[in-house]
Amino acid sequence: MHIAPATEADLDALSALLIETIAGNGSVGFMHPLAEEDARAFWSQALASASHGERVVLGAWRDDRLVGTGTLVLAMAPSQPHRAELTKVMTAHAARGEGVGAALIDALEQSARSHGKSLLTLDAAVIEGATTFYRRLGFHSAGDIPNYAYKPLGGLGATRVFWKSLDEPAADALSPRDAQADERWMRRALALAERAASENGEIPVGAIIVSLDGDVVGEGWNLNIGEHDPSAHAEIVAMRRAGQTLGNHRLVGCTLYVTLEPCVMCAGALVHARIARVVYAASDPKTGAAGSVFDTLVSDRHNHRITVEGGLLASEAGTMLREFFRSRR
Repeated sequence: MHIAPATEADLDALSALLIETIAGNGSVGFMHPLAEEDARAFWSQALASASHGERVVLGAWRDDRLVGTGTLVLAMAPSQPHRAELTKVMTAHAARGEGVGAALIDALEQSARSHGKSLLTLDAAVIEGATTFYRRLGFHSAGDIPNYAYKPLGGLGATRVFWKSLDEPAADALSPRDAQADERWMRRALALAERAASENGEIPVGAIIVSLDGDVVGEGWNLNIGEHDPSAHAEIVAMRRAGQTLGNHRLVGCTLYVTLEPCVMCAGALVHARIARVVYAASDPKTGAAGSVFDTLVSDRHNHRITVEGGLLASEAGTMLREFFRSRR
């Protein structure tokens, strides 16, 4: 993938991407249907602004095909010379899940630093995936604004305001990770989720807890129905077993792998357990507490911070959940 400043030669590709995003109900300031001439007019103005040093417009290309774009607004109020704003971050539908958005954000952050900026702000629609995406990249939530704007296909929607200090250490430096190990552990959690459905008829959610030394110290799956216990979520079951294994109610340095974004109950327990890191597969747009609906797991108000990463093997976890509920209808 190649990331570079967009130019007038990219007007057609930029316009097509904007129109595709709007047609997919992407909240980037326009309503559907968006006429091609209006899309071209917007980008012409944005590129002219970039030529005057007021903003940066980047494009991401793969095999000479534009697969994403993002804009950094540099021209802020005189009282805010240290701040820049991220806008119009879009990924082509066919390229989603390939790391395009994260690569664009990283490039925009580097550009912000090169222009002497120390604070980034943005707002994103409160929808599945979007808010979790920014959380994973180290952005903090400042809160939600209800009924902020109409969605492209109609209906008012809320927006979430985010900020990020560029003076903070990078997430990678705070929490070294092994991508291959993460996938291996998540596949083990998926196997546990499958057992929850096949052996117990429970909602297929599985969880494992891995110590700092790389040992599995606890694992479990949903047991609410079988044990008549509303608290017996996969994460709680895994934490109980990990506590017994370690002989401690604190699970310092441990990582939790779970196939579904934790709910408020589990998020609170994870904070109290002093878990170091949570990696989850599918987002939960109804009760997720890692940024999708609630910010419990990632709230800056806690006296313990947990590194949170979502989306690992999300497709497999989501398919398992959908098939389970479909079979129960």
